[in-house]
Amino acid sequence: MLKVGDRVFPIMNMSATGTIIEVKMENAKTWMVGGASSKVRKLVVKHDNSDVLIYTSNDLMRLDD
Repeated sequence: MLKVGDRVFPIMNMSATGTIIEVKMENAKTWMVGGASSKVRKLVVKHDNSDVLIYTSNDLMRLDD
């Protein structure tokens, strides 16, 4: 499980390494037959080039330093 302070990179852009600075839980926008699904875990990442972007936890991998 990824947490604040972990070094990560997006799966689709492995050269964009960064550090998780915040973890948010947001309501899902998808509705199922039985109702709404559970909350979605969003991770705020500060990249090494100072960009700050938000990803779902499925889009990130932990960086082995």
